[in-house]
Amino acid sequence: MSTKIIAIVGITGNQGASVADVFLDEPGWKIRGISRDPSKPSSKEWSNQGVEMVAGNLDDVESMKKAFKGANVIFGNTDFWQHMQNPANHERAEKEGRTPNEVAYDCEVEQGKKLVDAVAVNIDTLDRFVLSTLSDTKKWSNGKITFNLHFDAKWQAVEYLKEKYPELAKKTSFLQLGVFASNWKGGMPVPKKQEDGSYVVSLPMAGDAKFPMVDPRTDTGSFTKALVEIAPGKILVGAGSKMSWDDWCQIWGKINGVSCRFERSDRKFMDENMVPFGRELADMFQYIDEFGYDGSDPSVVYPWDLGVDVKVTTVEEYLKKQDWSSVL
Repeated sequence: MSTKIIAIVGITGNQGASVADVFLDEPGWKIRGISRDPSKPSSKEWSNQGVEMVAGNLDDVESMKKAFKGANVIFGNTDFWQHMQNPANHERAEKEGRTPNEVAYDCEVEQGKKLVDAVAVNIDTLDRFVLSTLSDTKKWSNGKITFNLHFDAKWQAVEYLKEKYPELAKKTSFLQLGVFASNWKGGMPVPKKQEDGSYVVSLPMAGDAKFPMVDPRTDTGSFTKALVEIAPGKILVGAGSKMSWDDWCQIWGKINGVSCRFERSDRKFMDENMVPFGRELADMFQYIDEFGYDGSDPSVVYPWDLGVDVKVTTVEEYLKKQDWSSVL
Protein backbone atom coordinates (compact mmCIF):
# COMPACT_ATOMS: atom_id res chain seq x y z
CA MET A 1 0.00 0.00 0.00
CA SER A 2 1.37 3.40 -0.97
CA THR A 3 1.56 6.01 1.76
CA LYS A 4 -0.33 9.26 1.40
CA ILE A 5 0.48 12.54 3.13
CA ILE A 6 -2.06 14.69 4.92
CA ALA A 7 -0.79 18.18 5.78
CA ILE A 8 -2.59 19.79 8.71
CA VAL A 9 -2.61 23.53 9.33
CA GLY A 10 -2.73 24.39 13.03
CA ILE A 11 -2.08 20.89 14.32
CA THR A 12 -1.59 22.23 17.86
CA GLY A 13 -5.13 23.69 17.89
CA ASN A 14 -8.46 21.95 18.51
CA GLN A 15 -9.36 21.34 14.87
CA GLY A 16 -5.95 20.32 13.60
CA ALA A 17 -5.26 18.09 16.58
CA SER A 18 -8.54 16.26 16.03
CA VAL A 19 -7.64 15.61 12.38
CA ALA A 20 -4.23 14.32 13.43
CA ASP A 21 -5.75 11.98 16.02
CA VAL A 22 -7.96 10.33 13.41
CA PHE A 23 -5.33 9.93 10.70
CA LEU A 24 -2.74 8.61 13.15
CA ASP A 25 -4.96 5.55 13.43
CA GLU A 26 -5.46 5.22 9.67
CA PRO A 27 -3.09 2.80 7.88
CA GLY A 28 -1.37 4.17 4.80
CA TRP A 29 -1.22 7.78 5.99
CA LYS A 30 1.70 9.98 6.99
CA ILE A 31 0.89 13.15 8.92
CA ARG A 32 2.67 16.43 8.33
CA GLY A 33 1.88 18.94 11.04
CA ILE A 34 2.30 22.63 10.28
CA SER A 35 3.15 25.00 13.10
CA ARG A 36 4.68 28.45 13.34
CA ASP A 37 7.22 27.00 15.77
CA PRO A 38 7.90 23.24 15.45
CA SER A 39 10.25 23.43 18.44
CA LYS A 40 7.62 24.49 21.00
CA PRO A 41 6.38 21.86 23.48
CA SER A 42 2.94 21.47 21.88
CA SER A 43 4.63 20.71 18.55
CA LYS A 44 7.11 18.33 20.16
CA GLU A 45 4.18 16.30 21.49
CA TRP A 46 3.24 15.49 17.91
CA SER A 47 6.82 14.82 16.84
CA ASN A 48 7.03 12.26 19.62
CA GLN A 49 4.07 10.45 18.05
CA GLY A 50 5.78 10.20 14.67
CA VAL A 51 4.28 13.28 13.06
CA GLU A 52 6.55 15.19 10.67
CA MET A 53 6.48 18.74 12.04
CA VAL A 54 7.35 21.57 9.64
CA ALA A 55 7.39 25.34 9.97
CA GLY A 56 4.64 27.29 8.29
CA ASN A 57 3.09 30.70 8.90
CA LEU A 58 -0.15 31.81 7.26
CA ASP A 59 1.28 35.31 6.95
CA ASP A 60 4.14 33.90 4.86
CA VAL A 61 2.76 32.24 1.73
CA GLU A 62 6.16 30.90 0.65
CA SER A 63 6.54 28.98 3.93
CA MET A 64 3.11 27.42 3.38
CA LYS A 65 3.89 26.43 -0.21
CA LYS A 66 6.92 24.52 1.06
CA ALA A 67 4.95 22.96 3.90
CA PHE A 68 2.31 21.64 1.49
CA LYS A 69 4.77 20.23 -1.07
CA GLY A 70 3.85 16.70 -2.09
CA ALA A 71 0.76 16.51 0.13
CA ASN A 72 -2.18 14.41 -1.06
CA VAL A 73 -4.66 15.94 1.38
CA ILE A 74 -4.54 19.35 3.04
CA PHE A 75 -6.67 20.44 5.98
CA GLY A 76 -6.71 24.21 6.33
CA ASN A 77 -8.24 26.66 8.76
CA THR A 78 -7.80 30.23 9.97
CA ASP A 79 -8.51 31.81 13.36
CA PHE A 80 -10.39 35.11 13.71
CA TRP A 81 -10.18 35.12 17.51
CA GLN A 82 -6.40 34.88 17.43
CA HIS A 83 -6.36 38.19 15.61
CA MET A 84 -8.88 39.67 18.03
CA GLN A 85 -6.57 38.83 20.93
CA ASN A 86 -3.50 40.38 19.32
CA PRO A 87 -2.69 43.71 21.05
CA ALA A 88 -1.08 44.99 17.84
CA ASN A 89 -4.42 44.74 16.08
CA HIS A 90 -6.09 46.78 18.80
CA GLU A 91 -3.43 49.45 18.38
CA ARG A 92 -3.93 49.38 14.62
CA ALA A 93 -7.70 49.67 15.03
CA GLU A 94 -7.31 52.73 17.25
CA LYS A 95 -4.96 54.42 14.79
CA GLU A 96 -7.28 53.69 11.86
CA GLY A 97 -10.46 54.66 13.68
CA ARG A 98 -11.92 51.20 13.29
CA THR A 99 -12.95 48.36 15.56
CA PRO A 100 -10.59 45.49 16.42
CA ASN A 101 -13.18 43.21 14.83
CA GLU A 102 -12.78 44.92 11.47
CA VAL A 103 -9.00 44.66 11.66
CA ALA A 104 -9.27 40.99 12.65
CA TYR A 105 -11.56 40.46 9.65
CA ASP A 106 -8.96 41.93 7.31
CA CYS A 107 -6.21 39.78 8.85
CA GLU A 108 -8.20 36.57 8.55
CA VAL A 109 -9.28 37.30 4.98
CA GLU A 110 -5.66 37.92 4.02
CA GLN A 111 -4.51 34.70 5.67
CA GLY A 112 -7.31 32.77 4.00
CA LYS A 113 -6.21 33.98 0.58
CA LYS A 114 -2.59 33.09 1.26
CA LEU A 115 -3.65 29.66 2.45
CA VAL A 116 -5.55 29.07 -0.80
CA ASP A 117 -2.65 30.41 -2.89
CA ALA A 118 -0.26 27.99 -1.20
CA VAL A 119 -2.57 25.02 -1.69
CA ALA A 120 -3.10 25.88 -5.36
CA VAL A 121 0.64 25.69 -6.11
CA ASN A 122 0.56 22.05 -5.02
CA ILE A 123 -2.52 21.01 -6.98
CA ASP A 124 -0.66 18.37 -9.02
CA THR A 125 -0.20 16.03 -6.04
CA LEU A 126 -3.42 17.05 -4.30
CA ASP A 127 -6.38 14.70 -4.03
CA ARG A 128 -8.43 16.77 -1.60
CA PHE A 129 -8.39 20.15 0.10
CA VAL A 130 -10.65 20.36 3.17
CA LEU A 131 -11.21 23.98 4.13
CA SER A 132 -12.71 24.85 7.50
CA THR A 133 -15.05 27.77 6.95
CA LEU A 134 -18.42 29.25 8.03
CA SER A 135 -21.51 30.43 6.21
CA ASP A 136 -21.89 33.66 4.21
CA THR A 137 -23.80 35.75 6.74
CA LYS A 138 -24.36 38.82 4.58
CA LYS A 139 -25.65 36.75 1.65
CA TRP A 140 -28.04 34.50 3.56
CA SER A 141 -29.38 37.35 5.72
CA ASN A 142 -29.90 39.53 2.62
CA GLY A 143 -27.56 42.12 4.10
CA LYS A 144 -29.36 42.39 7.44
CA ILE A 145 -26.53 40.93 9.55
CA THR A 146 -23.37 42.94 8.96
CA PHE A 147 -21.08 42.37 11.96
CA ASN A 148 -20.84 38.58 12.21
CA LEU A 149 -17.33 39.04 10.92
CA HIS A 150 -15.82 35.78 12.15
CA PHE A 151 -18.25 33.98 9.84
CA ASP A 152 -17.86 36.26 6.85
CA ALA A 153 -14.05 36.40 6.97
CA LYS A 154 -13.87 32.63 6.61
CA TRP A 155 -16.32 32.59 3.71
CA GLN A 156 -14.19 35.07 1.77
CA ALA A 157 -11.57 32.33 1.34
CA VAL A 158 -14.23 30.18 -0.33
CA GLU A 159 -15.18 32.94 -2.76
CA TYR A 160 -11.52 33.62 -3.52
CA LEU A 161 -10.80 29.95 -4.15
CA LYS A 162 -13.76 29.48 -6.48
CA GLU A 163 -13.03 32.64 -8.46
CA LYS A 164 -9.25 32.37 -8.81
CA TYR A 165 -8.65 28.60 -8.82
CA PRO A 166 -11.56 26.73 -10.45
CA GLU A 167 -9.48 23.56 -10.85
CA LEU A 168 -8.62 23.57 -7.15
CA ALA A 169 -12.29 24.13 -6.34
CA LYS A 170 -13.03 20.80 -8.06
CA LYS A 171 -10.82 19.06 -5.47
CA THR A 172 -12.15 20.96 -2.45
CA SER A 173 -14.70 20.16 0.25
CA PHE A 174 -15.87 22.63 2.88
CA LEU A 175 -16.41 22.06 6.59
CA GLN A 176 -18.56 24.43 8.63
CA LEU A 177 -18.19 23.45 12.28
CA GLY A 178 -21.24 24.12 14.43
CA VAL A 179 -21.36 26.01 17.72
CA PHE A 180 -18.53 24.69 19.88
CA ALA A 181 -19.85 22.66 22.80
CA SER A 182 -16.75 23.80 24.69
CA ASN A 183 -17.78 27.48 24.55
CA TRP A 184 -19.14 27.20 28.08
CA LYS A 185 -15.53 27.25 29.29
CA GLY A 186 -15.26 30.77 27.89
CA GLY A 187 -18.49 31.94 29.48
CA MET A 188 -21.28 31.05 27.03
CA PRO A 189 -23.43 29.29 27.89
CA VAL A 190 -22.89 29.08 31.64
CA PRO A 191 -25.99 28.24 33.69
CA LYS A 192 -26.46 30.75 36.52
CA LYS A 193 -27.82 29.59 39.84
CA GLN A 194 -31.00 31.32 41.02
CA GLU A 195 -32.27 31.94 44.55
CA ASP A 196 -34.64 28.99 44.32
CA GLY A 197 -31.78 26.63 43.42
CA SER A 198 -32.65 26.36 39.75
CA TYR A 199 -30.37 27.44 36.90
CA VAL A 200 -30.86 29.79 33.98
CA VAL A 201 -29.04 30.16 30.64
CA SER A 202 -29.52 33.57 29.07
CA LEU A 203 -28.61 34.55 25.50
CA PRO A 204 -30.08 36.97 22.92
CA MET A 205 -31.98 34.46 20.77
CA ALA A 206 -35.04 32.23 20.91
CA GLY A 207 -34.83 29.19 23.13
CA ASP A 208 -36.47 26.92 20.55
CA ALA A 209 -34.27 27.87 17.54
CA LYS A 210 -32.38 24.81 16.31
CA PHE A 211 -28.64 24.95 15.57
CA PRO A 212 -25.73 22.50 15.18
CA MET A 213 -23.39 21.91 18.12
CA VAL A 214 -20.06 20.10 17.95
CA ASP A 215 -17.16 18.89 20.06
CA PRO A 216 -14.39 20.23 17.78
CA ARG A 217 -11.46 18.60 19.56
CA THR A 218 -13.01 15.16 19.20
CA ASP A 219 -14.99 15.24 15.95
CA THR A 220 -13.26 17.51 13.41
CA GLY A 221 -11.08 14.59 12.38
CA SER A 222 -14.09 12.35 11.76
CA PHE A 223 -15.69 14.97 9.52
CA THR A 224 -12.45 15.47 7.61
CA LYS A 225 -11.96 11.73 7.10
CA ALA A 226 -15.50 11.46 5.71
CA LEU A 227 -14.92 14.34 3.31
CA VAL A 228 -11.72 12.68 2.08
CA GLU A 229 -13.56 9.41 1.45
CA ILE A 230 -16.44 10.81 -0.61
CA ALA A 231 -16.59 12.95 -3.75
CA PRO A 232 -15.42 16.56 -3.39
CA GLY A 233 -17.67 19.61 -3.40
CA LYS A 234 -19.69 18.99 -0.25
CA ILE A 235 -20.41 21.76 2.25
CA LEU A 236 -20.61 19.76 5.47
CA VAL A 237 -21.96 21.27 8.68
CA GLY A 238 -19.94 19.53 11.37
CA ALA A 239 -22.33 18.63 14.17
CA GLY A 240 -22.84 15.97 16.80
CA SER A 241 -26.37 17.20 17.49
CA LYS A 242 -28.82 19.72 16.10
CA MET A 243 -30.72 21.20 18.98
CA SER A 244 -32.06 24.31 20.73
CA TRP A 245 -31.03 26.04 23.93
CA ASP A 246 -34.23 24.70 25.49
CA ASP A 247 -32.95 21.21 24.63
CA TRP A 248 -29.49 22.03 25.96
CA CYS A 249 -30.88 23.22 29.30
CA GLN A 250 -33.06 20.12 29.67
CA ILE A 251 -30.10 17.81 29.02
CA TRP A 252 -27.73 19.75 31.27
CA GLY A 253 -30.26 19.84 34.10
CA LYS A 254 -30.95 16.12 33.82
CA ILE A 255 -27.23 15.27 33.91
CA ASN A 256 -26.64 17.40 36.99
CA GLY A 257 -29.89 16.65 38.81
CA VAL A 258 -31.11 20.24 38.80
CA SER A 259 -33.74 22.36 37.08
CA CYS A 260 -32.39 24.47 34.21
CA ARG A 261 -34.27 26.73 31.82
CA PHE A 262 -33.46 29.16 29.03
CA GLU A 263 -34.38 32.84 29.03
CA ARG A 264 -33.99 35.18 26.10
CA SER A 265 -31.91 38.25 26.94
CA ASP A 266 -31.74 41.66 25.29
CA ARG A 267 -28.80 41.96 22.89
CA LYS A 268 -28.14 45.46 24.26
CA PHE A 269 -26.34 43.91 27.24
CA MET A 270 -23.76 42.32 24.94
CA ASP A 271 -23.51 45.40 22.76
CA GLU A 272 -22.83 47.69 25.71
CA ASN A 273 -21.00 45.50 28.23
CA MET A 274 -18.85 43.10 26.21
CA VAL A 275 -16.84 45.48 24.02
CA PRO A 276 -15.23 44.64 21.61
CA PHE A 277 -16.80 41.16 21.43
CA GLY A 278 -20.41 42.04 22.25
CA ARG A 279 -21.68 43.34 18.93
CA GLU A 280 -19.93 40.50 17.10
CA LEU A 281 -21.54 37.81 19.25
CA ALA A 282 -24.94 39.51 19.34
CA ASP A 283 -25.01 39.61 15.54
CA MET A 284 -24.07 35.92 15.48
CA PHE A 285 -26.92 34.98 17.79
CA GLN A 286 -29.35 37.11 15.79
CA TYR A 287 -28.18 35.40 12.60
CA ILE A 288 -28.68 31.92 14.09
CA ASP A 289 -32.09 32.95 15.44
CA GLU A 290 -33.48 34.52 12.28
CA PHE A 291 -31.69 32.72 9.46
CA GLY A 292 -30.16 29.57 10.93
CA TYR A 293 -26.54 28.80 11.74
CA ASP A 294 -25.96 27.75 8.14
CA GLY A 295 -28.15 30.55 6.78
CA SER A 296 -30.61 27.90 5.57
CA ASP A 297 -28.24 27.34 2.66
CA PRO A 298 -29.91 24.55 0.64
CA SER A 299 -26.56 23.13 -0.46
CA VAL A 300 -25.26 22.18 3.00
CA VAL A 301 -25.36 18.63 4.35
CA TYR A 302 -25.03 17.18 7.84
CA PRO A 303 -23.01 14.13 8.92
CA TRP A 304 -26.12 11.95 8.95
CA ASP A 305 -26.78 12.91 5.29
CA LEU A 306 -23.43 11.75 3.87
CA GLY A 307 -24.23 8.09 3.37
CA VAL A 308 -21.03 7.01 5.15
CA ASP A 309 -20.40 6.16 8.76
CA VAL A 310 -19.27 9.29 10.62
CA LYS A 311 -18.38 8.96 14.28
CA VAL A 312 -19.77 11.96 16.17
CA THR A 313 -20.09 13.07 19.78
CA THR A 314 -23.62 14.07 20.74
CA VAL A 315 -24.13 17.06 23.00
CA GLU A 316 -25.40 14.79 25.75
CA GLU A 317 -22.25 12.66 25.51
CA TYR A 318 -20.10 15.78 25.65
CA LEU A 319 -21.93 17.31 28.61
CA LYS A 320 -21.71 14.07 30.60
CA LYS A 321 -17.91 14.10 30.35
CA GLN A 322 -17.47 17.63 31.72
CA ASP A 323 -16.65 18.70 35.27
CA TRP A 324 -19.41 21.16 36.21
CA SER A 325 -18.26 21.76 39.78
CA SER A 326 -17.23 25.35 38.97
CA VAL A 327 -20.78 26.09 37.78
CA LEU A 328 -22.73 24.11 40.38
